[in-house]
Amino acid sequence: MPNFSIILNLWPSDEFAPRLCAAVKQLGARGLPLQKGLSQGNVALDDDMLVRVLTVAESEEQLQVTLGIQYTSIVTGCSCTDDPSPLNILPEYCETELLIDRHTGETEIRLR
Repeated sequence: MPNFSIILNLWPSDEFAPRLCAAVKQLGARGLPLQKGLSQGNVALDDDMLVRVLTVAESEEQLQVTLGIQYTSIVTGCSCTDDPSPLNILPEYCETELLIDRHTGETEIRLR
């Protein structure tokens, strides 16, 4: 579970969204539920990931942030030398929800 306490301190300034997006991007495919959000490929890639803040709702206990994430995927084959399937990079999109605890910065990330 990532901790975004430093970024949480930026809320509600103009720096919050870009810094949060940069931090989320650093989590990559291993730290985000991108694999579960696939619609075309079977392996999520995070090479050209674009993260946007869509909505932010706040309560006393947490910030609930909805992110739109554009990324890519591939369909893997057997990778044999005579495999006729070229490796195609496919566009993907998913929305994730971050629940950031306002006291600790601990963040739950889930697919929407």
